[in-house]
Amino acid sequence: MEVKVVVRGVEETASLRTFAEEKIATGLARFESHVLSATVRLEDETGAAKGGVDKLCSIEVKLRRGEVRIKERGDDFLATINVAIDRVKSALAREAAKTKRGVGRG
Repeated sequence: MEVKVVVRGVEETASLRTFAEEKIATGLARFESHVLSATVRLEDETGAAKGGVDKLCSIEVKLRRGEVRIKERGDDFLATINVAIDRVKSALAREAAKTKRGVGRG
């Protein structure tokens, strides 16, 4: 499984990148047989000088059949990443269940 983390508009990129890589790797470990690659994009939409709900975490997971995309906004990157990972895990659990039951096969 290939994991890619892209960080834009953030000053402390190394620690944030490491945190995101570790969270996505542990979060997707259970679904490794279904996942081909995962891309995490972290962006501060208004820059470091302004606060507010402007931290964006988008995760795109390419599966053997289809893909899952999640976007989450918040005022803290670590919390935003955690919520986005939880949402991805829920979506992947639904996709894995569909595959197991044979739903969507023509």
